[in-house]
Amino acid sequence: MAFKFDEGEKWILKIAGISAAIIAITNVYAFYRNNIWQPKVEVKSVDFKKGLADLIVNGKPVTIKGDSSYLISGAWGLKFGYTFKGNGKRVYDRIEILKNGLVHGVIRQAEGEEMESFTANESTYFDNVLKGMSGEKEGEFISAKSFVGNDNMTKW
Repeated sequence: MAFKFDEGEKWILKIAGISAAIIAITNVYAFYRNNIWQPKVEVKSVDFKKGLADLIVNGKPVTIKGDSSYLISGAWGLKFGYTFKGNGKRVYDRIEILKNGLVHGVIRQAEGEEMESFTANESTYFDNVLKGMSGEKEGEFISAKSFVGNDNMTKW
C-alpha cells in the first residue's frame, strides 16, 4: 500500500527534513567546539610583577590583567594563576587556560618574577566572608532585605 501526499504535505515533509539536517549539523558543530577544539594561545609578553600579559589568541591580540578571568571563545578562558606565600599573600606565578571556569592547563610559568595580587590575602578574605564587610562581630550578617523569612533573622 503506497501513501499519497498532496503538495502541502510534501512541503511540510521537505521543511521538516531540512530542519532536522540543520539541527544535526548545529549539534555536531557544538560538540566539536565544546569537546574537541582548543584555542591557539601564543604569549607575546608577560609581566608577572605588574600582572599584565599580551597574548595572541586564535590570531587576535588579547591583553589580560590582574585577577580577572577572560572569556576567549566558547567555554574557554584565560587568567593569571597565583600561589599563596608564607606571609599569606598571593603572588601571580602563571598564566592559566580555563575550560568552563576550571583550570585546563598552564600556558606560561613565572621564573622568580612574581607579583602580589590586587586582592587581599587569604586570612583577610575569610575574615570578610565570615564576619561581614562591615567589621561587625563574628556570626552576624550584614542586614539586607530578603524575600523569605523576616527582618528579625539577623543572627545565626
